[in-house]
Amino acid sequence: MTEPVLVDMFATGFQRTTIHRLGDGTFVWTRGAGPDRPTPLTAPSAQARSHLASLPRPDLLTLSLPTVADIGLRYAVPGSITAAKVLWSEPSPASSERLAGAFRSVGKVLGLLHSHPAPPGSATGGPIGPARLAAWMDSGRGPRAAARMHALLRDSVGATRWAAVRDWCHDLGRPGPDATLLHGAPSTGSLVLPADPAPHSTDEEGHPAGGAPRPIGGAMLTGEELALGPSGFDLGWMLGELLELRMTAVHRLVPRPILSELPAALLAGYGVPVDPVVTGRAATLRMLTHAHDFAAYVGWHPELELYARTAARYIDTDGLAALDGGV
Repeated sequence: MTEPVLVDMFATGFQRTTIHRLGDGTFVWTRGAGPDRPTPLTAPSAQARSHLASLPRPDLLTLSLPTVADIGLRYAVPGSITAAKVLWSEPSPASSERLAGAFRSVGKVLGLLHSHPAPPGSATGGPIGPARLAAWMDSGRGPRAAARMHALLRDSVGATRWAAVRDWCHDLGRPGPDATLLHGAPSTGSLVLPADPAPHSTDEEGHPAGGAPRPIGGAMLTGEELALGPSGFDLGWMLGELLELRMTAVHRLVPRPILSELPAALLAGYGVPVDPVVTGRAATLRMLTHAHDFAAYVGWHPELELYARTAARYIDTDGLAALDGGV
């Protein structure tokens, strides 16, 4: 049996990840909690696992559910490259088309998740991202540069906006009467693109060598942060990441047209109208949560000042730019 090959590894104070390639072309992602993570890394409940496995699957994307390993959670997926990694570079036309298809599929799979009622026990609370942000807003403390970022952001947005964001954390971070099962933290870093097929990996008839056909689509790592809440939360969480990437691209004077096109692809895949206020506010919380997470779990970076300078306009407009592809 071929030994797994280490492909990549990376870690922050929040989470550590290793990626190995198996002999059959499958990639195994293992995620574990970092030393400063405030909440444990947990696998989905049996009820949630059964429900998610029963959902229809779009052709280009599957929800990849983890198994429990000694050092964390383990996912078997068809690739090692995430959408995040591609988006931080300059995607080729082929990569851009691939990304657009992947985001349409993310929208479709989130629509399926939100439209199929989940059984009791699938999740018990609201998304943990807003809860983590709210705890930091209230305490002002944390590892590394968390306190510095807290003071900078609070001074930049002012007391009224600060209070508004704190209310959004409360509203979007708790299950309401119309709550649906949420992915809880869909992101470009959890969207794994399929590996390009290797010519030598097929047999004489063009089938993958070694047995079962390899998946042709990508995968969304799913199950660590399942939650209950408004459906617009999941969409906003991912749209907020795209908004963040557009904001930094503009700041660096690096054109990335694909970043303005992907919101439409995601929403088109979702296929039903969304609440723009819920979705935009969730997008804004995503950006602010990432600002906290980077400061606390990685450390200070000068671009964190950009988040503080621009936060006010996103708060004032309920994150509208996240939906329309603007900045």
